[in-house]
Amino acid sequence: MMRLRQSWLLSAAVILLLTGCADHQQHHRKVSALPVETAIVKTGDLPIVVNTLGQAVASHSVTITPQVSGILQSVAVHSGQVVQKGQLLFQIDPATPAAQVAEDRANLQGEIAQEQYDEAQVKAYAPLLSKEYVTRQTVQQAQAQANTAAATVAADRAALQAAQITLAETRITAPISGSVGILKLKSGNLVAANSTQLVTINQIQPIYVQFSLPETYLNDLHRAISQHSGQVHVWDENHHTRIGTGTVSVIDNTVNTASATVTARATLSNQPARLWPGEYVQVDFTARQLHGALIIPANALQQGVSGPYVYTIKDHKAVMQPVQFLGQNGNRVAIAGAKHLLGEQVIVGAPTRLHPGSAVRVITS
Repeated sequence: MMRLRQSWLLSAAVILLLTGCADHQQHHRKVSALPVETAIVKTGDLPIVVNTLGQAVASHSVTITPQVSGILQSVAVHSGQVVQKGQLLFQIDPATPAAQVAEDRANLQGEIAQEQYDEAQVKAYAPLLSKEYVTRQTVQQAQAQANTAAATVAADRAALQAAQITLAETRITAPISGSVGILKLKSGNLVAANSTQLVTINQIQPIYVQFSLPETYLNDLHRAISQHSGQVHVWDENHHTRIGTGTVSVIDNTVNTASATVTARATLSNQPARLWPGEYVQVDFTARQLHGALIIPANALQQGVSGPYVYTIKDHKAVMQPVQFLGQNGNRVAIAGAKHLLGEQVIVGAPTRLHPGSAVRVITS
């Protein structure tokens, strides 16, 4: 009886041990399955947006240099001022050019008087020649003097006009409307013609933003210009704050073969003036609009040696599915080449240990 009891206890212990091992193995299989998150593949419209670095450029920029030499008499603007076309900027001492104008005007008046006298002589000799009171040579000499006087008058008129232009150039006005840069000189300084740089005026309303894209987007850029549909959103350098919106207006006439990129320019109204020439910005170019595309989260798309792919799930295991990348907009990606995936689950944020055939368990969807 004692032996029978011991045998029963031993059998029970063995059964409990085997049951515990089976439970442990089953629990181990559950733990070894990689936890994953999934998303449903949907279809819809998606604008394809390309992000790149750009730089603001003044739509018109002029460096002001004097056309005449002299002492800078006055400065009519201050650094950073917004000026209008034709507004007075600088005044160079006009005394010397003004004196030259007065001298040339006096010379002209004297030559005009001489011309009038010589012409009167020619007219007076005309009837006398027919009566042979004067010789033909005398008449010819008088005519030559009249012609010389007329030429001198024309030269003096040109000299006076040149002097008047020089006098006018002592008054320097803004050739364009825009923002004045930092002034380089103050009144009292000597400036040299065509040499001394006084200030730069930048026109920033409108303003340009130049950026480069891979040459694969060249057709999109051409279409954007021809259809007036190339919308560009400009952000600060950290891509936190949107500064403005414009349209593609120019494409460079050459592709950079070294970088396989093409430079384009967008025009923005810059109202109010938030963009500044030389400022680096983030550019979002809307290349095209996809309709009825398969859409997945951006972190569901993986890149392999053979190209892009996604992970789907079949029988609780990861399955690699090659796809074609069409474009991206923020955290959404458009794909093609896998229509059967519509409505299926894809793994997002795939764990580094995940590979085809890995056992997985979905924790969120």
